Amino acid sequence: MPTQTEDLRRRIVADINAGVPGTKLGSERELAERYRTSRSSLRQVLAALEEAGLVDRVIGRSGGIFISHAQVQRSLTDVVGVPAFLASQGYVAGTRVLSTRIAAPDATTQQALNIGADDFVIEIHRVRLADGSPISLELAQFPAEAFPGLLEQQLGGSLYEILESEYGLVTARADERIEAVNATPEEAGLLGVKPKSALLLITRVTYDQHDTPCEFSRDLFRGDRTRLAVTAQGRGVGGTPSVAAASVALQSQA
Repeated sequence: MPTQTEDLRRRIVADINAGVPGTKLGSERELAERYRTSRSSLRQVLAALEEAGLVDRVIGRSGGIFISHAQVQRSLTDVVGVPAFLASQGYVAGTRVLSTRIAAPDATTQQALNIGADDFVIEIHRVRLADGSPISLELAQFPAEAFPGLLEQQLGGSLYEILESEYGLVTARADERIEAVNATPEEAGLLGVKPKSALLLITRVTYDQHDTPCEFSRDLFRGDRTRLAVTAQGRGVGGTPSVAAASVALQSQA
């Protein structure tokens, strides 16, 4: 059962998730009255939320507590799970498993994982959290034949760690495609944003140490909470680009 401090933190985080960056939550006095708590308890929670980058406290007559929503940075040059890159930036990673199942793959999944229509995939649908705030919505699929018993594992952490420790698989590389999309009403509800808010869709095929595709996933990251980072190598104007180099493609308009 959560403590009073943890319950207060969850209530404030819920209001932060429902708000817009830059919006004023209120003054300390107003928030203490709203949440029916003491100023000392409120300050303790606000200090932790400010350190996590979720709120800004501004002093002065026009000051107060403002929603910050600090961005998390995702590198495009490393194959790591969400908990790893959140922890490296000082966030407490969390996971909410929405659903799991074994299903028949559609044509896109068959091609991505190099499997047939008669094969099956393990499907794991989760919301990833940064300091209790929804940051991404992920749908990951794995060849069922390659990973028996995967759904019996604890699925709240890094799936890559499970694949390595339980199945001896090492993620060697990943091919990713990134698109800007708008949140559907269902996606918006799960991520705590308004419908049609900007999201980053990252479609990924991950390969193991034998260059065999082992994961096909579609990750939706909140556009207001995420920035992408990549390190590019220069080769001069006349240089020949590497096959593995990052590229940008323009999609034709419908």
